[in-house]
Amino acid sequence: MKRVLLPVLAAALLAAGAPARAADFEFEMDAPKLHVTLPGVPPMKMAPHPLHEKQAHLRYLGTQGPYTVSIITPAAQAGMTALECASATVRAMARRHGFPPDTEVFKTRLDEHTYAAMYALSINGAVQLNAHILSAAGGKYCVEVQASKMSDSPDELVPWFKSLEGARIAPQ
Repeated sequence: MKRVLLPVLAAALLAAGAPARAADFEFEMDAPKLHVTLPGVPPMKMAPHPLHEKQAHLRYLGTQGPYTVSIITPAAQAGMTALECASATVRAMARRHGFPPDTEVFKTRLDEHTYAAMYALSINGAVQLNAHILSAAGGKYCVEVQASKMSDSPDELVPWFKSLEGARIAPQ
């Protein structure tokens, strides 16, 4: 995997207008109780993650065309806030194989309960756009919703990341 550098992504995201799109991805969970919205990601069927039986924090997985969404809910220390969960998750992601250096990850606060870490990777001539939407739920869980999109063109980078500025994880 080769990283795609994002030197002007932050400025481009601030300057770009919101792209037109079809229906957004929305998903409700019961345990923990939360509602996920991912603008710019199409609706898709979510199924229990295939490894959920052995790793209970791996909750749901879905794919639709070039898009994949997974929902992960690791245990949090009692009372962790969304910011504390997001910070802990980003630190853990930095240790994952293939995760780019911190300087190549765009991080932002989307609302009072939702944060994001976004980056792109070059894979065999294609570009994988990645967004980790982060929060906390029920005072017991951190929440990581990972959305990715395979693309033939780096030109999709800014519009897709810009559409995800409206992503939300709303505790119910």
